[in-house]
Amino acid sequence: MKGALGQILYGYVFIFLAIRIGIDILADPIGYFLIAAGCYKIGEVIEDGRLAAYISIGLIFVSIPSVFIDFNLVESGPWYYYSNFLFAGEIVLTFYLFRMLLKLAAKNGEIGLINRTERLFNIYIPANLLMIGLSAVMLVFVIESLQILAFLLIIILLILNIAFILLLIAFRKAVKDEKPFAFKLGEGSKES
Repeated sequence: MKGALGQILYGYVFIFLAIRIGIDILADPIGYFLIAAGCYKIGEVIEDGRLAAYISIGLIFVSIPSVFIDFNLVESGPWYYYSNFLFAGEIVLTFYLFRMLLKLAAKNGEIGLINRTERLFNIYIPANLLMIGLSAVMLVFVIESLQILAFLLIIILLILNIAFILLLIAFRKAVKDEKPFAFKLGEGSKES
């Protein structure tokens, strides 16, 4: 389980960070692949993990243009709508990741992690939905106060994404790992 949570953590870091030298070196499709692999393993125990894996697989293909295009520089046109669609897909994925983490914490009896996950979930998802709504309103109305609100919301989302990464680290530390398979030699195989 620790290995699967590690894959999800590293995948999320790939998505969160963007290091561009012409292209995104920490490519989002690689991040979604890592998340899909980790969620698929957890999905053997928790159904929401399997759903998150399927969403991640879809996002692998949807996010391919993000390797070549810096969406932070796009303010209008079809790529703007595409970037909002990709952002909405990330919110859906994160929703199922939160559900999976809550069930994983409950399965392991981690009350502290359950409370921490619920608190972050109750802020993270509404803040991201507010950002989608605000970006839609800002397409129609150019109001300076909305731009200030959007800037503040971007800072809040940055902090929330860091909090989510720290939550994944906490889960990785807290979850008990399954014991590796060990070969045992029987009496007949000992040398005299």
